[in-house]
Amino acid sequence: MSMNPYKDKFQHASLFGKDVLCTNWLILRDTVPKGWYCYDLKDNVSHPGRPMELVDRAPAGHVKTVLSPVPLKRLDTRSRKVADTFYLHGEEMTLADYCEDHALECPADDRKYLLRPASPDEAGLFYAQHPSEDERLGCIGHVRMDFGRSGNEFWHTWWPRGPEEWNSPAFKAELQEVVDELRQSVLKNRFAMERFCYGHGGKINGGYVQNYGYVVETEHYRYCLRCNPSPGDYNGYLTAFDLQVQRMNQQEQLVGRVSFASGEKMEFTDGEQYLQTIREELPYQATTGFRFETMTDDPAIRKAVDDMVFDLYGEENTTPLQKYESRSGPTMKLGGM
Repeated sequence: MSMNPYKDKFQHASLFGKDVLCTNWLILRDTVPKGWYCYDLKDNVSHPGRPMELVDRAPAGHVKTVLSPVPLKRLDTRSRKVADTFYLHGEEMTLADYCEDHALECPADDRKYLLRPASPDEAGLFYAQHPSEDERLGCIGHVRMDFGRSGNEFWHTWWPRGPEEWNSPAFKAELQEVVDELRQSVLKNRFAMERFCYGHGGKINGGYVQNYGYVVETEHYRYCLRCNPSPGDYNGYLTAFDLQVQRMNQQEQLVGRVSFASGEKMEFTDGEQYLQTIREELPYQATTGFRFETMTDDPAIRKAVDDMVFDLYGEENTTPLQKYESRSGPTMKLGGM
C-alpha cells in the first residue's frame, strides 16, 4: 500500500547524519512534495528486512521509503550503502510537524483532483447499469480508454448514458481537466496504471481479471475510474455522475410510509427516521391502528423492519441478511396498506 505524504504520519529518523522522514509504506513518486527527495531503502539476501542500500526505487527488497528536504545521493549513482548510518528516533510526525521543527516552509498539496480507492459497496458504480439505474444515479456517460499495443498510446471514446442537457459545457470543461490531471499519474500509460494500482489498493469485484476502482469527487460531479492494467483489453473506464441529479433522485425515493386509524399518513425518504417511527409506534398498533409499508430495496432496512415485527410477537427473525440481499421489491407490509 502507499501513503499520502501530506497527511499521514512518518517515522522520524536519521540517515547519513541528516534528519529525514521514513515509512514502511511506498510513496508514489507522483505524490512527492515539490522540492523534496524520495528514495527507497532495500535489504539484501544476507540481511533480510534490514536497510542496507539507498536507491531511487526498490522493485524488490523494499524495507522503507525515505523523504528528505535535501538530496541523499548523487543523481549519477545507482545506490549508496547505508551501513550503520540509519536509525529511528522513536517518534512519529507529519510532514507539517517536520517542517515546523526544522523551520522549513511546508509544501502544499497542489493536486486539484485527488483519487481515493473505492469501497466494496461502490463496486457497482464502475460497471454498466440498467438505464433506469443510470437515470437514478445521474449518470452522464463514460470515457472508454485504451493504451494500445505499446502501452504508451491513449485512445479514448465518449459514451453518453444520460440526457444531452446533463452533458453541459461546464461538465465538459471539468471532465477535460480531470482527465488531463490523471494523465500525469494513473492514466500516463499502462505501466504507470499498473504501478498506481499496486500502490493504492482499490480492488473491486467484477471482470474476468482483477479490476481496480478509484473515485474523484468535485463540487458538482463524481468520477469513477475503473482500471484494468492488463494488455489486450480496454484499460480504463471513467464514468461521470451528476451529484445534483443524484441527490434530487435520492430525496425523492421513498423508503417507506405509515398511517394511523385517525387518517394521518407519513412518507419517509430517510431510513433511520422510518425505522425509528416503527420502533416507537409498533407496540401500540392495536390501539392506534398503526400500519406501515416498506418501499426500499435496502436489505439492511428491510431486515431491521422484519426483526421488529418478529420481536413484537416474541419470536426471532432467523432469515440472514444475505437472503434479503438476494431479494428485490417491497418487504413486510402490516395492515393491508
